[in-house]
Formats: sequence, C-alpha cells, structure tokens
Amino acid sequence: MIGGLLAAFGAFCYALSSVAIAKSSQSTSGRGNDVILSVIMTAIAAGLLWLFFGPALPNYGAATLAGVSYFALAGVLANVLGRLTLFKSIELAGAIETGLIRRLIPVFSAFFAFIFLGEIISSSVVCAFLLVTGGVLIMLIGTPALEGARGSAADLSAKSRNAGAAMALGSAAGYGSAFAVRKLAMQFFPDPLAGVFIGAISGLVWFCISTCLRPSGRPALPFQCIRRPTGWQFLSGSSITLGQVALYFSLMHSKVAVVAIISSIEVFFAAWLAGYVFKTESPPGLRFCLAFALAAAGVAILAVAPKGF
Repeated sequence: MIGGLLAAFGAFCYALSSVAIAKSSQSTSGRGNDVILSVIMTAIAAGLLWLFFGPALPNYGAATLAGVSYFALAGVLANVLGRLTLFKSIELAGAIETGLIRRLIPVFSAFFAFIFLGEIISSSVVCAFLLVTGGVLIMLIGTPALEGARGSAADLSAKSRNAGAAMALGSAAGYGSAFAVRKLAMQFFPDPLAGVFIGAISGLVWFCISTCLRPSGRPALPFQCIRRPTGWQFLSGSSITLGQVALYFSLMHSKVAVVAIISSIEVFFAAWLAGYVFKTESPPGLRFCLAFALAAAGVAILAVAPKGF
C-alpha cells in the first residue's frame, strides 16, 4: 500500500512537470535549458535531503561499489535518455500525447525486471496492466492525432508529431529500464536518497562531457548558457525531483512492474492538469473520465490483491 501511494504521488508530480514543461516551451526565455536546470535542481535537493535525513554511509566494499555503479547507470538512463527525450517530446507533441505514448514504460520495466531481477509477473499485475492500457486505448480510439486534445499544440505539423512520438518512445524506454536498474541498485545500496543524488550527478557529468566534446569551432564551456530559471522551469524541475524521490522510495516497498503500472496513471493526471487546471490544452471530455475509471480500477487491483495473486 505504501509503495502504491508513493508511486501514485510520483505520477502526479511527473504529470505536473509535464504541464510546466509545455508552458515553459511556449516562451523563449531560457528555452533549451529546461533539462539541465531540472537535473541540477534534482542533484541539489536530493543531496541536501541525503545529507540531513539519509542514513549513515555503508562500509566500503564490492556491494556498495556495485550499488553506486547501478545508481549511476540509472541516472544516465532516466536523467539523460528519459528526461531529454521527455522534454523534447512535450515540446513537439504536447503533454497529453507524450503521456499516452509513455504508457509503454510498464512494458519496458516488466521486461527488464524479468530478465535482470527474476520478477514473476502475477495475474494481478496482468489484470492491472490490461485495465490501465485499456484506459489509454479508449483515449486514443477515434481520436486520430488527438484532434482537439492538443489545444494550443493543434497546429503542429505531422513531421513534428512523428518526431515527438519517437522521442516519447525513447523516454519510455529510458524510464522503463531505469526502474529495473534502480531496484537492482537498492539490493546492494538500499538508500533511495543516495540513489537520486548519484543518478543526478551522473547525469550532470554526462552533460559536462558531451558539452565539452561538442563538434564546433571551439569547445563550449559546460553550462555557460544557463540562465536563471523561469517560474515554469522551476516548477517542472522541482516536480520531477519530488516524483523521482517518491518513485525511488516506492521501489523499496513494491515490485518494479507494480510501481511502473501505478506510475502510468501520470497520463490522466497530465490530461486533468493540462485541460482543466492550467488550460494549456483542450479538456479531454467524457472519454477521459471512462479511461480514468478503468485505470483507477487497475490500480485498485494492485492495492488490494493478495500477494501472489
């Protein structure tokens, strides 16, 4: 139950971040710095939380080194592959369509969890996955290119939408594989706050190296173009940070597939926030309510199903 609640809260945080990213992409102020700013915010927040509330460091050894290595790999998968493609996809295709395509995260996470962690997919997980996926399909059926669900993004070209869809698929693969790697890391180093911090630092290191090696007339200094974050950039970065911390803690209490499926309700939070709260896209309507009901039923099954069902 605790793991499920944390996963649901993480999904809400990621949905809030998606809407904030969409709002930020409408402005040219500091545009292009959203990803790196969000990773910096994650590193600072997680580092401070780890410093004041984290447990004592474990004794140095092979297990700790393995945990740190897996946390670093998860950081590259989530903060670089997953987050870069997430921001770009929302800019190209909108928050709702990106959220729908990223519902493939449970597929990737369940596959990698089965391969590397030996997790068995129970019947309750299968039922929940079918219900959540059914809800997503309801939102897609009869809505080619999500007409009317994209609102301000309705004028995007087909080429931009296709590129955004490809980016969203890459984001799903990045985050899905990161779920399994995080769970693997905590088998050696069971400290979620340390995991978020190490993952963010590994992402920053990757950005530094890639920036210095950028093919241009002269090497660019890392982060030389970063500007003061706008309000929307701050909201997106802080929301992603909270969501990532919540999902790390949820993995301590639940299986990878369960966390991934519950976190997939992000798309419904995103549709509600984008359509009714911030009004960045058109309200999804009755179809959304039916789809959300199915997804909620799937999450409820995971919450009440007996272990092993």
